[in-house]
Order: sequence, then structure tokens, then C-alpha cells
Amino acid sequence: MKKYLADLKQHSDALFVLGYMLFPLLALVVAVLGFFMVLGGHKIIGVILLFVPTQVFLYAAFWAIKNRKLLLEEK
Repeated sequence: MKKYLADLKQHSDALFVLGYMLFPLLALVVAVLGFFMVLGGHKIIGVILLFVPTQVFLYAAFWAIKNRKLLLEEK
């Protein structure tokens, strides 16, 4: 896993896709799902979905964007 992440940090295109497309889209989907679960009566699971996985995906997006900027500055 560490080797894969080290290889991923060397490809700015992959970091672009992860940081600007995939992780924000996943965060949005999970947030909408959590919101609908709260509206549907499943408040505990909905709030957990709103906060935990959404924040993880947003943190991962910021991580990918930061590493992409650092990689492009080195080149």
C-alpha cells in the first residue's frame, strides 16, 4: 500500500483526477445520502454519514490537491 501511494504521488494527472473529481464527487454523494437518511427518519446513521465519510473524502481531496501542487512546483 505504501508503495502504491508513493507511486501515486509521482503522477500529477492521477492526483488531479482524485483531488478535483473523484473525492469531491464521493463527498457530495455521501453528504446527499446522509441528508436523505436524516429526512427519512434514520437520524443517527444520517448524521454519521454527513460528518465522518464526507470529512474523510474532503480531507483526501485536499491532500491530493496539495501533493499535486508540490509535484508541479518541483518540475
